[in-house]
Amino acid sequence: MEPKRLNKFISDAGFCSRREADRLIEEGRVTVNGKEPDAGTKVTPKDKIRIDDQLLSVRNESPVFLVLNKPSGMSATADMGVRDNVVRAINHPASLQPIGKLDREDEGVLFLSNDGDFVRKLSKSDSRMEKELIVTVNKPFSSEFILKLSEACASFEDGNPKKAVVNKETTTRFRIVLEPGMNHGIKKICEALGYTVTFLQRVKIENITLTKLQKGHWRTLTAQEIENLKHIASAKPEKAAKAKSEKDFKSRAAAGKGKAPSEKGAYQKPSKSGVAEYAGSGKRIGKSRPATADSGNAKGSRGGAKGASDKGGFKGGAKKSGPSRGGSPNRSR
Repeated sequence: MEPKRLNKFISDAGFCSRREADRLIEEGRVTVNGKEPDAGTKVTPKDKIRIDDQLLSVRNESPVFLVLNKPSGMSATADMGVRDNVVRAINHPASLQPIGKLDREDEGVLFLSNDGDFVRKLSKSDSRMEKELIVTVNKPFSSEFILKLSEACASFEDGNPKKAVVNKETTTRFRIVLEPGMNHGIKKICEALGYTVTFLQRVKIENITLTKLQKGHWRTLTAQEIENLKHIASAKPEKAAKAKSEKDFKSRAAAGKGKAPSEKGAYQKPSKSGVAEYAGSGKRIGKSRPATADSGNAKGSRGGAKGASDKGGFKGGAKKSGPSRGGSPNRSR
């Protein structure tokens, strides 16, 4: 592994951002091989980097970017002290971190990666990504509730409110599309309106959906999907909003001509610098499931892995069988 700047090493170790790492270095809280480093010091995994006497380490891994159809009852955390967490269940060799929030009882699209900068930036850009949710509440709602919910989630462009699109599916279930800049705190909004969310499924983030991805299974993100998400993560808020507006305009224009909406919006410009090395084919599907009471730990399966086997999944990554046992059809979220 080639030497990297100390602040990036600290960031890749998942300790903090590069800016915060620079502050820690200036405060003299960081040592390299027992000595205080200079600004711009470069290090390798062979060096011993400590922050307040805590030894850091960064595994020499290729970047990995996954999307998981998270089932209910699984915690979206990498903390191995938390039972039934997604990282243990996936059982991937990379040191993955979940991106964004999805409560234990919630289901749906969840990103994971071992790229520390990507994880932090995309997590901070959560409200700049378009999401589609299916939500069930504890009692029948009225048209007034739908109107108030739409208004509570609204974003403002040039001083004009843009309400969220909410569609009623049953007397207690609705589908909502949250665009960039809108209030994404659906549970809190529903609670303020006198309702309790009993089930929530995130069926879409940007153009990434649960299509062909069974509950509890994951796949590698494609190069195009990664490029789109990186663009959102690195863009400033105003630039992200402008890019989204350009994408919406092109989609509406294409629809007006009787054509399918174009997917070549501002977020989707292909990279010319070898993005494919980050993504893989996007076709490898893995299976994850929470630990059983007597197993001691959760087992997951993914292509090419060793020592991960169970019925209905992969065995050593060599063969994929039929659908997993006990898999329920996708519910609304």
